[in-house]
Amino acid sequence: MRRASAHALGRTPDRQAALGHRPSGQARLPGARVLFGADPAGVARAAAGLASTTPLAPYALRTELVTGTDAAGPVHLHIDRIYYTYPAQPAHPAGPGACDTAQTMPLDQALLLPAAPPPAELLPEEPERPQASLRRLGAYGIVTDPAGRILLTRIAEGFPGAGCWHLPGGGVDHGEEIHAALRRELHEETGQRGRVGEIIAITHHHRGGQVGPESQATDIYAIWVFFHVHVPHPGTPHVTEFAGSTDDCSWFTPEDLPHIRLSSTARRGLTALTAPGPR
Repeated sequence: MRRASAHALGRTPDRQAALGHRPSGQARLPGARVLFGADPAGVARAAAGLASTTPLAPYALRTELVTGTDAAGPVHLHIDRIYYTYPAQPAHPAGPGACDTAQTMPLDQALLLPAAPPPAELLPEEPERPQASLRRLGAYGIVTDPAGRILLTRIAEGFPGAGCWHLPGGGVDHGEEIHAALRRELHEETGQRGRVGEIIAITHHHRGGQVGPESQATDIYAIWVFFHVHVPHPGTPHVTEFAGSTDDCSWFTPEDLPHIRLSSTARRGLTALTAPGPR
């Protein structure tokens, strides 16, 4: 089974997570399940009790692998925990004798805290949809080299967007950590080795009437996570996978981009580079 949840953490000016007053023994970060078609950022705001206008910045995605049990027996559950941050001031102790635990901690340490909803609450299936549905989480790289070039791949014939230039990346397999998935896809599609850096954007895509594996009219919902990836020692790009969705790859200068046909995913990720501030 595959599930996703979204969470928002207050981020202080000194890059600490502001957790507020947490009674002893209660260290579960607030969050909520991301249902089919939902905006993960909106889910995170609602779970944290934030106004709909609160700016969020994508921060991390953590893979949680759990073995649970339902009526049919053991279940291998893969949870994609999506984390955003929002501006917050440091929290202060509640006063003498308060039973609260520490109010702030480093952001990366806060990501290790158990998150709500817990795995047991994520086991139930969503209500059955009236049409064939496909849900996926994809990791894509805006891949650069020391000369400032950008690495793109071309979508092969027979795949949606055939002939468009695309960002290296693709679906994250069940049980696969997202950074490892992106490094794998980068090498399969371009033969390059890169360092995965910060998240640039997390977006969602929902469209009906698409060609899918089970139906010509499939309801598709995808969460796209865009990372910066740097290739310190670039070589000549070459596709290493056989009979996959990529048939070519190449380095481009930023000046080349307005003159080539880009996929909707590539346009979404590249546009995020120039977006003004958090969303």
